[in-house]
Amino acid sequence: MKKFFLILLLFFFHNNVYSKEIVYLDVQYIIDQSDLGKFYKSKINEINNNNITNLKIKEEEINFKENEIKNQKNILSKEEIQKKIDDLNNLLKNYKTERGKLNKQIIDEKKIYTSKILKILNPLLTNYVDKNKITLVVEKKNILVGIKSLDITSDILKILNEETKKNNLIND
Repeated sequence: MKKFFLILLLFFFHNNVYSKEIVYLDVQYIIDQSDLGKFYKSKINEINNNNITNLKIKEEEINFKENEIKNQKNILSKEEIQKKIDDLNNLLKNYKTERGKLNKQIIDEKKIYTSKILKILNPLLTNYVDKNKITLVVEKKNILVGIKSLDITSDILKILNEETKKNNLIND
């Protein structure tokens, strides 16, 4: 009796596995290649370029003061040299602190933009899954080998780009 029940259970399980589809999706590719993702990436690059410009100005100031100390080493007293070295060390400390803050700012901006894209992507993906009777969507980075026809990345990318244009999301 137990064998019969087990065979019956396997038969039903077997039919369910093949009646629905399992697909995979490359989320990072969608974030990087979508119109919205490219827009956000350009905003991040703009912020980063401004940060680099400001940091280069401070680097030049530090290099100037360092060369000034080297050139005046034989002329000034030890106390004056030490005072200039302390000032230089404070400048270096401030520079490192600011560079750390700016790097954190870029990382935080990337997280915010990624989160915004995922908030838009999630309902689109849910609708796609319901519409196409898909059982499971797995992220591509977790797939070792898969048939290319199971990759829905390009379909979702098109849907996201259409949604971006339809709702005019790039003008945020």
